[in-house]
Amino acid sequence: MEKYEEFIEFEVELIDVPLKEGFGKDVTVNWKFFDNFNANKTFWTDSNGLEMQERRLNYNPSYPWNAEHKDTQNISGNFYPVTSAIAIRDNEKKL
Repeated sequence: MEKYEEFIEFEVELIDVPLKEGFGKDVTVNWKFFDNFNANKTFWTDSNGLEMQERRLNYNPSYPWNAEHKDTQNISGNFYPVTSAIAIRDNEKKL
């Protein structure tokens, strides 16, 4: 079993998200890390409680990333539903 000396845990509680004209809304979280945190553009998500899936920014093995369309692909290509868990590690410190 690995020993982790540092953890950051967030608990988020949302009030009701108001609906307008019958349309639903997506709630997003944008993360920024400081202090030379290097995740090597890699993180893991779990959206069904079964398995953590490795994710990489601007990468999809079944769809090539196109730098010419980076403005639209950066948004849609890096959107992942997270209903169970998300994890990120510092690549340099191996945390």
